[in-house]
Amino acid sequence: MLSLMAGFSACSLLKKSDDSAEYIAVEDQTQRPETPASIQISYAKPSDTLQSVVVSQFTGAAVLRTSGSGDNEASLVRFDGGVPIWKFHASKSVLNPLSAIEKTPYHVTSFEYGKVPAAFEQDAPETGPPPPLYSGGYYIFAITRASGVVSYQAVRVQPDLTLQVYDADPRAGTSYNLCCRISTDFAEPTPADLGRPNSPIVPSAADSSQP
Repeated sequence: MLSLMAGFSACSLLKKSDDSAEYIAVEDQTQRPETPASIQISYAKPSDTLQSVVVSQFTGAAVLRTSGSGDNEASLVRFDGGVPIWKFHASKSVLNPLSAIEKTPYHVTSFEYGKVPAAFEQDAPETGPPPPLYSGGYYIFAITRASGVVSYQAVRVQPDLTLQVYDADPRAGTSYNLCCRISTDFAEPTPADLGRPNSPIVPSAADSSQP
């Protein structure tokens, strides 16, 4: 499953099993805002490759219902809005000889938020890096692999720039089932000053090879 490792993370991320082979990880975000989020990807199959990444920003969240208990407690959360802020994809066929898969540029194991990996092309924004991840913001990370596996992670950036991170399973509209045992302060309206440059996690300088 997709996993974003952060200073404040969901219980499911603290109990990663051997068969949870597909995930995305963001390192501890307690560092200064100018430090970019480092993202790691692993694959269930060594022959798989990265096909595309989409990051969407939302303006708020509301818990609709909670089911289960303990480590199996899950919450259905409806997110408000939903605007893709960053997209990129493999620039050519991701089908490569299995014997050379580890050496191909499409078998991406890590990248930084805001920097397009080599051999990939940015779709949005048209130019420059994506906007920074702001305190109070809600984001959905969607990672698609060539095998067709798509994994999602719901993220909220807290005022101290740590991340609340949960595995997400899409439901109707902008609703996602979040696991497990989400924090009581996860679902709050986004501050009115979201987007002001007072508390962002800023992407690193744009790669000169990026579109």
